[in-house]
Amino acid sequence: MCNGSSARIAPASAVGRAEARTAARQQRKAMPLTPSTPEHVKERTEKMQRFEQEMKRRLKPKQVEKSSEVLATPALNLAGTARPEVMAAARAQAAAAATAVSFDTGVREDLLDELDARGAAGELLSQYMLEQSEVQALIAARGPSQGAIHLPAEIREICLRTMAALVSLVGLNDSKRIDAALLLDTYCALQKSSMEDLIESIPATCAAVVHLLRKMESQKCSTTTAALARVASQASLMLQQVGYRSMPEVTQQDVLQQEHLIRATLQWRLRGATVPTWLQLICKRMDVISCGNWSGVIEWVIASSSASAMTLVLHQRSYADMAPQQMANGLLGVFLVTAGLVPLQSMKPADVMLGEWEALYAKSQGQGCIPTCTLHPSMTPRFLCLLEMASGCRLDLLQNEMLATMSAMLEIVRSTNTTRTRRSTGSTREHTGVHGGDPHGRKATEASPGQQSGARIQI
Repeated sequence: MCNGSSARIAPASAVGRAEARTAARQQRKAMPLTPSTPEHVKERTEKMQRFEQEMKRRLKPKQVEKSSEVLATPALNLAGTARPEVMAAARAQAAAAATAVSFDTGVREDLLDELDARGAAGELLSQYMLEQSEVQALIAARGPSQGAIHLPAEIREICLRTMAALVSLVGLNDSKRIDAALLLDTYCALQKSSMEDLIESIPATCAAVVHLLRKMESQKCSTTTAALARVASQASLMLQQVGYRSMPEVTQQDVLQQEHLIRATLQWRLRGATVPTWLQLICKRMDVISCGNWSGVIEWVIASSSASAMTLVLHQRSYADMAPQQMANGLLGVFLVTAGLVPLQSMKPADVMLGEWEALYAKSQGQGCIPTCTLHPSMTPRFLCLLEMASGCRLDLLQNEMLATMSAMLEIVRSTNTTRTRRSTGSTREHTGVHGGDPHGRKATEASPGQQSGARIQI
């Protein structure tokens, strides 16, 4: 009996060669994550052909060849990015990111047109997955001796505060703080310098990240690099005060040099899909594929999950703790349960006890009771199928990502409670200066990264 490798040896007869090619093709297409019936193989092939045509139309000529290689297999292909022995982790992550449901298979033609019109086609979902898996592959390709460097929480918090002040300074929307955090995390994971050198240059890196975001919005920027450098110098001073080595003063040349280094390190991958981007895309697909039956509820899910995304991103390092798609899938599951569209137990991973699952949800969301699903039980399987089609992920993957997200949210809740306890036991003679209406009771001098309104960094 021939094994997988010997099956690729050309037989003597033409009939044998044809049979071998057919067997090899079916073997490549055989995917344990999805049905492998002839109907599904045909649908998957047609979807990949549409994807290839769309990618050739959108991508630059030099990218088309690489995209065609990716499309040759049902899962995302990471070939050519590193040695085979260092690609195992990247392949595992990419396989999870690209769980091979046929994104638009079974969708009516009129709904396919609407998906295209609303910018939510399956091809775009595939492109986002491809871009994210490429970054994960680059990180994994560094190998154990040159592992990815992720900033310590204390330094990352200073960076986020700095970039929040810079985002406000250059006139960007507050939502760009998430873009800045993703760009910074990705750069730190891919750059090749030591941790000490990275920390020393991190103030200039923060200024360069925001300046790049401003340039991508508009080439016309009234804020000079000198102004950005002054704010970055404040961050450098803060790092020195907490015991880290940093450049004494950030100059315009430092900022411009870091811009060039970021572009080179990321290979111009400057527009990665953020958590809100993923949420918007998946929810649009849900709304269209469901024919707008739950439009109002889905709008609420988008608004609520996007608000929580800000908190999650500021506490979880992209590609170190969770990738953007994983965060988005997890938040989507949480708020679909909260909205009553999905029973909580249907999102439970198979290896988690129901009591533990319900307790995790209640504690991470600060709720004393479990939401009741408003849909009839007979509708649950259909809605879960809709969720798989909209997200491009299998249900078991969505369940595990919801588990990871709720665990992260619980850690944030515990950290917040610990901070509150420390503040409440502090000196009663100290003036508190609490913001009006702030549910966390922060002091005026302890604003979060999202509360910076001026160009001055507050701590």
